[in-house]
Amino acid sequence: MDEKFELHSKFQLEGVFWDATNPDDKFAGTLSCDGKRLELATRAELVTPTPAMLMGTDEDSVPDVIHGFTVKGDCTIIGLQQINTPGLLDYSRGRGVRWRYFRVIGACLMGWHLANDSAEVLTAADLTYTGISEWFPGCGAAIKFGDEATTVSVPKKRPTVLDVCILAKHFHLLIKIDPNFEFKGGGRSFKAESEPIVMLEPAEPRSLQWFVEVMHRLENFLSLSLGTSVRAKTMRLIGTSEDTESGWLIRPRGGKVEQPSITIWLRCDSSQLSSAVASWFSMSEEFTPLENLIYGTIRHSSLFVETEFLSLAQAIESFHRLTDKSTVVEPEVFAQVQEALSSFISQQSWAGSAIADRCKKAINFLNEPTFQNRIQSLLAGIDPERAKTLVGDPVIFEQTLKQTRNYLTHPGIEKKGKVLTGSKELFLFNQKLHVLLRLLMLKTMGFSEAAIFDQMFQQSRRYA
Repeated sequence: MDEKFELHSKFQLEGVFWDATNPDDKFAGTLSCDGKRLELATRAELVTPTPAMLMGTDEDSVPDVIHGFTVKGDCTIIGLQQINTPGLLDYSRGRGVRWRYFRVIGACLMGWHLANDSAEVLTAADLTYTGISEWFPGCGAAIKFGDEATTVSVPKKRPTVLDVCILAKHFHLLIKIDPNFEFKGGGRSFKAESEPIVMLEPAEPRSLQWFVEVMHRLENFLSLSLGTSVRAKTMRLIGTSEDTESGWLIRPRGGKVEQPSITIWLRCDSSQLSSAVASWFSMSEEFTPLENLIYGTIRHSSLFVETEFLSLAQAIESFHRLTDKSTVVEPEVFAQVQEALSSFISQQSWAGSAIADRCKKAINFLNEPTFQNRIQSLLAGIDPERAKTLVGDPVIFEQTLKQTRNYLTHPGIEKKGKVLTGSKELFLFNQKLHVLLRLLMLKTMGFSEAAIFDQMFQQSRRYA
């Protein structure tokens, strides 16, 4: 497909559509996107009113996948939810007019017909992301000044800046720089703007679901590397033949795009970046909810500072759970303690009560570190002077985090001295949590604390 679409493209397209499982039953409609929501509206139809229509119980089933042919070509719409059936029902005359509104909660592929989002028929994808152009080198364009003319040369072949095989996920990842060269006839104007193209090539054909998951994980990785919210901008998917089976994904999502800041960028060479990407995708799937928790918080600027704080506090605890399996005592010792306490409860007169059940269940968690222990453990893994530079006094930081978290999650408890309630102080404390989490995540991926500390320090000073 020649025309390019972004994930958040705005358009209104007329077309003919049909259930992918029933291509003979077609209907006209309008597919539209305002950059935030993707919707499909059918054309109005003349109907005979029934009691079921009045009660709203006559709704037809909603197709899982819809194929269509619009003024821009073929399209596939996946995941629909009917949101309204507007119109007029005139029971006195025995006629009415109705149409249907659908919200697309999955995705739309412009360019060709895909059976569904789980069909493993996609062989490659090209992606672009916001805010990363300056982080990567340019396309290699050059200017030569002569006596008679100034010559601008732009390479035809995209230079490759990253080439790595992700063994854990069985795919090949390349990043090439596209010059995006534009030239108007007659030499009126020209433009070249380097743009990194992320290319995914799995060892075997994969599904749309798989490519979308990798797209989001790369989004999180780039946000971690740049220290600001990075969003996927475009995704071009390719099937068996690039000429006949290729299309652009449309999948609008909420969340902000942040202006990148060179002072907090991760600085590394291509070898280090390759290792970091491979490490990122080699992480256990248990890390995925943690990634989404951290970077979902960064992207959604509409969060209340209290909500953002609680999400970050949960992320801190989750990070420790995933990376530190330490316990209060050895498991063998705890097994003896657990048996003794359970036996004691069973011998009491209230052994059959609800409180006895709660006590037995609570025993199962006695060998886990407390929230306070987890914070202390994470801070202890950072050089003391660096930790103090980033978060201030570690003891006060730990007390503030613990007391504020308890106060916000247990309404009615006593407000202790280190609890934060003001919007400004909570906002500033949240920035410390963001920096701490970024430092911990980068260390997990193999970067030394000394090598990345300057960027962490600059990030901590952004709102100072």
